[in-house]
Amino acid sequence: MRNKNQLNQEEYYPSPINRRVCKCGWDHDFQPGRKDQLYINKRHYDAYYNRNNRKIKNQHIIAAEKQLRLNNRTLDKYYKANITNQKKGFVQCYLTILKADNFTTKHHVGIVEKGAKTFYCLYDYKYHLFKNTNNELIIEIHKE
Repeated sequence: MRNKNQLNQEEYYPSPINRRVCKCGWDHDFQPGRKDQLYINKRHYDAYYNRNNRKIKNQHIIAAEKQLRLNNRTLDKYYKANITNQKKGFVQCYLTILKADNFTTKHHVGIVEKGAKTFYCLYDYKYHLFKNTNNELIIEIHKE
């Protein structure tokens, strides 16, 4: 037997709990299965957590990783530009030129000492800093 009083599916909610907006911040409307349900599902909860709590907590790590990637790209750019005539070896250039491309010596992954030289390591490159006869800082770039 058919119900004479047909209601539109969007207007009728079989649950006694009212529809609510998900707390993830994307304004999704949903029908909760229990009264303490704040998110549509785990995916929405994880998205909220990663965009808010986790991002704030790891802000200093994100900034350091960004600078490390920038340093690695800068060394890659100058290494490939100056390695044309050499088969294998290192490239030397002024540190002030690299600093103009936002290179910093503050961020590096590790330090390796070979004899009297100290090499600062990045992901794909390592570099050595020294002063020339004119007291200018020179960077020596080696590919790993």
